[in-house]
Amino acid sequence: MIDASFLAFDDNVTLQFDRVVATAPMELWAALTEPEELAKWLANAEFDASVGGAVHLVWPGSGEMRGTVQECNVPSLLEYTWDESDGSSLVRWEVASSGDGQSTLRLVHSGASKDGAAGFGAGWQSHLEALDVVMSGGTSDQAQRDARYEELHSAYLEAVAEL
Repeated sequence: MIDASFLAFDDNVTLQFDRVVATAPMELWAALTEPEELAKWLANAEFDASVGGAVHLVWPGSGEMRGTVQECNVPSLLEYTWDESDGSSLVRWEVASSGDGQSTLRLVHSGASKDGAAGFGAGWQSHLEALDVVMSGGTSDQAQRDARYEELHSAYLEAVAEL
């Protein structure tokens, strides 16, 4: 089952994920911005979480992206460009306390093409599931995330085809 909701205009697709994460906002913020924390659930990273700062994420053997931080309001809002060889889009993270040491997390990835939206959807869901595991004290590795991506990709292809 896919977790994303979609909004499409012509070939421009926005994906949105909403979830509750079992950690306080500052701990979640660290997972979104600190390279050693990002490596536990997303990718190897160089990350300057200030407006104008550089973002560089690397998935060994799979690819990389570069971006620039557009907005940063610790610990509630982070937005950066997502620049790859085949196009650019925008990633926005919104974090809020939901009480009892938990946080709400919204990820909005806008400006994806229809061709790229299924891959972003399966990728983000597999990585957000890994984030949940890590924030709960577990571990995740790239092989697990890659396998989950493959499990999800066909469902996202079907969902995007219906847009």
